Parts: sequence; structure tokens; C-alpha cells
Amino acid sequence: MKNSIYSTAAGMLTSLARLDISTNNLVNIGTTGYKSDISFEQTLRNLSGGPFPGKDQPVLGGNVIDMKNGIIQTTGRDLDMAFEGPGFFTVQGPGGQELYTRNGEFDLNSKKELVNAEGYYILDKFDKKITVLGEKFQFAPSGELFIDGAYFTTLKIVDIPNRDHLEKIGGTFFKLKDYAPQPQPIETPQIAVGALEKSNADLLLEAANLTGAQRTFDAQKATADVILNSLRKVITEIPRPI
Repeated sequence: MKNSIYSTAAGMLTSLARLDISTNNLVNIGTTGYKSDISFEQTLRNLSGGPFPGKDQPVLGGNVIDMKNGIIQTTGRDLDMAFEGPGFFTVQGPGGQELYTRNGEFDLNSKKELVNAEGYYILDKFDKKITVLGEKFQFAPSGELFIDGAYFTTLKIVDIPNRDHLEKIGGTFFKLKDYAPQPQPIETPQIAVGALEKSNADLLLEAANLTGAQRTFDAQKATADVILNSLRKVITEIPRPI
């Protein structure tokens, strides 16, 4: 019975983690460039050296990032860009850390530097921040920037084919894990200028996942209550020595 308690408790923790993931995906339905998380469960068999040999303990094995493209929505804004294929924009995050994002909603700060909503600098292919000076500017679908009709620079656009090398930072940013190789530059990206990539989280799917996880948790809690009540009954009804 003791092992049943641990198995049920592990299942409850797994369901809570699933609830957290689905809730976060739902919260970010309207976040530009957001990539949803997918939870997966694994059964970890404790070996003879473990605390419960021979028992299967359900645990959350982690989560993976769903990198499928979101719907592209036209905005007509010159500083909005969306990938129609693979690729990441490169930004300079806190402390100079290089981060990657699919969120192409950019703007100019008071110094005419190209930044995102968080104020992070957008980097060009020379790893430099971009200062947009001049009367007119225009981005090409290749990521090239033209100012007053003349070529100025090109955005640093990379691909990271192995998504296991990515670690999510915040809502729409990614960084490379320590062991990951450097990202590969994309020479001919497919960018829609004047458009944004919406979140790829599916409202109906996440709502169903949330409901399923909640029901599973409730059932597991009910099982745990039965086990605990049975234990209490056994303990209180054990004859005491006279």
C-alpha cells in the first residue's frame, strides 16, 4: 500500500506539471512568435538500487518545444517581419547574451537603433546593433536593409536544425544549450515583410489538454484519499497490546 501512495503521488505531480504547461500555452495564445511546449510522460522503473525496486513510478519526463510555424498575419508595418520557412532573428539579450527569436515585431528606439519590445538590440550579420539613419528605410525578404535606396546591412538570421539544442528563455526567446554547436547562417531566408507570425498554440487542443490533466489529477487525488483513509483505518483498528 505504501508503494501505491508513492505511485499515486508521482502521478499527481505529473498531472500538475501538465496543467502548468497547458496553462502557459493558453496564456500565450496571443503572443507573437510564441512556440508552445508539449509535455510527455515516461515510466521510470526503479532498479534494484532504488527506493522501490520493481515498481513503476510515473514521472514527467520533461517537455519539448513545438517548433511548427504559426499563422502569418499581414500588418503592413515596415518593421514587422515573419519567417515563411526556417530561421531565427538574432538579438543581444541581457549581459550581451545572444538570443534567438521568431518574433519579428521590431521598432526603433530614441537613438534610431533597431530593437524589439524588450529593448534588446537586433543584430546584423556582423554581430553589430543596427542604427537606422536616413529618410527612408526598407527591409527586403532576404533580410537586407536598404536606407535611402542604398544597401546598408543584413540581419543575422540563423537556423538551429536540432531543436534539442535550444532552451526557451521567457515567452519567445531561445538560447543555445552549453553543449550545442553554433547555429548555421541562412543565406537566403524566406521573410514576409509587413507581417508577423502568430503563436502556434492551438486553443482547442490546449483547452482539451487542460481539461484532461485536471480530470486525471482529480481521479488520482481521489485514489490517494482512498489509500490514506484505508491506512488510517488500519492504524486505528490495530489491536494494542494489553
